[in-house]
Amino acid sequence: MSETRIEEFIEAAPVPLGLPAAEVERRLGPAQKTLEKEGRPTGFEYPGLWLAIEDGVVASISFLTGGPDHLGARYEGALPGGLRTTDPPARVLEIFGDPDRVQEVGLPSPPRAKLVLRFYGLTAPATVTFAHRTQDPARLDRIVLSRRPA
Repeated sequence: MSETRIEEFIEAAPVPLGLPAAEVERRLGPAQKTLEKEGRPTGFEYPGLWLAIEDGVVASISFLTGGPDHLGARYEGALPGGLRTTDPPARVLEIFGDPDRVQEVGLPSPPRAKLVLRFYGLTAPATVTFAHRTQDPARLDRIVLSRRPA
């Protein structure tokens, strides 16, 4: 694994993991979309980015890849190693090498479809996850930088 390159995801993030939710819009401006539960934000959407909030802080940052769940929004910024959100999953392996862990999660449709998750641990208490669907193996479905317990 190219540890230096994978570590660069922390620097590619528009805000640091663990940033208080109240600071997000101060740093990035008004969100395109904000989700709330019980009067507290649970997520902020910006062009090509989704920031998930847990326990009042940024817990994960999704670099959107143009999927239907975000109406085709795609992150157009630079990612470590020259990776683009439009690259196929095989490009992740070329740039970053073998992941620390792989997990497959069953999807409700089509039959026998799975979401393949490749996890790369960082020296900081964080993980980068790349996901693709078995029914669309040439397209990245998700790229997520997330906090993990220290």
